[in-house]
Amino acid sequence: MTPDTEIVLPGGNVGGAVRVGDTVRRPTGPWTPAVHELLDFLASAGVEKIPQVLGIDGRGREILTFLPGHVLDIGTEAPSPAQTRSAMRWLRTFHAAVSGFPRESRRWRFAERALEPGEIVCHHDTAIYNLAFDGDELAGVFDWDVAGPGVPLDDVAMYAWNSALLDPHADAGEVAGGLRTIADGYGDLDAHALLDHVPVRITSATDRIAEGQRAGDVGMLRLGEVGEPASTLARLSVVTNRLPELHARIG
Repeated sequence: MTPDTEIVLPGGNVGGAVRVGDTVRRPTGPWTPAVHELLDFLASAGVEKIPQVLGIDGRGREILTFLPGHVLDIGTEAPSPAQTRSAMRWLRTFHAAVSGFPRESRRWRFAERALEPGEIVCHHDTAIYNLAFDGDELAGVFDWDVAGPGVPLDDVAMYAWNSALLDPHADAGEVAGGLRTIADGYGDLDAHALLDHVPVRITSATDRIAEGQRAGDVGMLRLGEVGEPASTLARLSVVTNRLPELHARIG
């Protein structure tokens, strides 16, 4: 294998990332300058476990540092409570740092506007498939291409959707315990508020996917090939119907 050998990374339904040596190459878009500005700002603010922006290659792809670690296989590997708490501690640190990011208008993937009062720039896809772990500790957070305006609870809800609420038919006690672990790990967060925000966040996500597909966004069209947003909407319907039961088990 030569230093310039390209290895297709798993996942990549939106971006189609490849590894080249110790770097990752990903397609760019009109949102890329804002994402690179965000990553540079976070690095300057001391936020760790994020990719470093190295530039653009000869094929117009962004060049980022590769983040080593184990990525959980969604659907077959669940994060441990310790992994969840580590991810939530990082998320709280990220949200505190990004609150200082300049608030004027930028072109993000799903929006072109300034931040509104109460908003920050969220990662918007803090799911276990975008996190790398070293044992029980978070080692890296990647796939920042859908970052944009939101509220902190958006990122926490996305993590919950892809961990505690991954199986909509799971035992209510187990789901409630997972939500409590997430809320406690983040800190100063009520598990009931987290659960109530999940349908808000996921409905927004499916709306964005559908809008992107109508606009011809290649990444969103790739999601259509794997059944999105219909698959997510079907799962959300089950979770929404179980909200009273889940709230009761949270206590």
